[in-house]
Amino acid sequence: MLLVTCLLTYLAGTVLADDPIVTIIETNPVKDPIEQKIISEKNFDVQLTCVVENRPRDKEVQWIGLVRRNNSVTTVPISTSTRSYDAFKYSIDLPSPTSWRLRIQNAQVTDEGKYTCQVQVSNQNYAKAEEELVIVEEPQIADLETSSDVSKSEGESLTLKCHATGRPTPLTKWTRMAGELLPSGGREHLLSDLVIPLLTPDHAGIYKCSAINSAGEDYRDIRVTVNYAPQVSSGNAVVQQAVGYVKELVCNIKGYPTPKAGDITWTKRGSALGLDGHIYRRNIPGASSRITSILVFWGVREDDYGEYTCASKNEKGAGSFKFQLQRSATPTEDRTGTIRAGASMLVFNIGTIIMLLSVCLLQRLGLH
Repeated sequence: MLLVTCLLTYLAGTVLADDPIVTIIETNPVKDPIEQKIISEKNFDVQLTCVVENRPRDKEVQWIGLVRRNNSVTTVPISTSTRSYDAFKYSIDLPSPTSWRLRIQNAQVTDEGKYTCQVQVSNQNYAKAEEELVIVEEPQIADLETSSDVSKSEGESLTLKCHATGRPTPLTKWTRMAGELLPSGGREHLLSDLVIPLLTPDHAGIYKCSAINSAGEDYRDIRVTVNYAPQVSSGNAVVQQAVGYVKELVCNIKGYPTPKAGDITWTKRGSALGLDGHIYRRNIPGASSRITSILVFWGVREDDYGEYTCASKNEKGAGSFKFQLQRSATPTEDRTGTIRAGASMLVFNIGTIIMLLSVCLLQRLGLH
């Protein structure tokens, strides 16, 4: 009895040892270590290498696919030995006598599913190994369904749209250039539509729509232009200076369209200002539709004191700012932080010329 038991055990072990062992040893792309799936981008080839040990000589290695097509799961016979049933889609080669390598050519979404390498052991029994393939697509922003550069007026509403496709479904977000705050107050807006109910000049600039998933990223830059009437301001409405010293009235203007030089005016008590030499104007263009207009008094006179208005206009409207130039008992600094007398430079220049002429004359007399 003991002898029979030992013999049966030996035979069972021998049969088990001789059963085929099927393993998928290598994939390209490599299997994702977290998802434990083969993740491939669309339109790329995918390879799976199957190794079969102890294959019975009368049994062939088969590849089959379990894929989703037309909203249902379908079993697709792929190959037997090295014979492919669809040579345009699948190819089989033998890297070694015990290896069968499947190549899925130009993988598409319809190729997503489970792929099994198997060898028949008995009528209803197979030794097998399988891997799951997932197809991903880089995000692609649809230009026809996404906003482009836009120009609106202050006070209007604006909705910026961003539509993207991809697998997995992309995350869509809005940001502004240089990390500026969005109209909603944050630095990111995680929806496909960005709604600005009431446009202000600060909303002008470049907005970036980004679509992101595990396969990559796509983005579009959209320029928003806000048209608005000039806004005129200054750091000081009351400016003081003593008679004979240099002083400037500095007027800061911003508006879009940017006002032209001829659309910026200075008046005194509502009357046109005569620029008679000791008073002149400078317009300095700046960034972001800004202009600095400076009214310079090259030595304030007694009749210069009073009210001055800096005004500007464009096609959207007009704006102005009023200054009071007042007399002070002592000289004050100009905008550069220095105290300058308007006539002193002229006196200095004349004195310098006289001194130079005197030196030159003495030198000439000394030569004789």
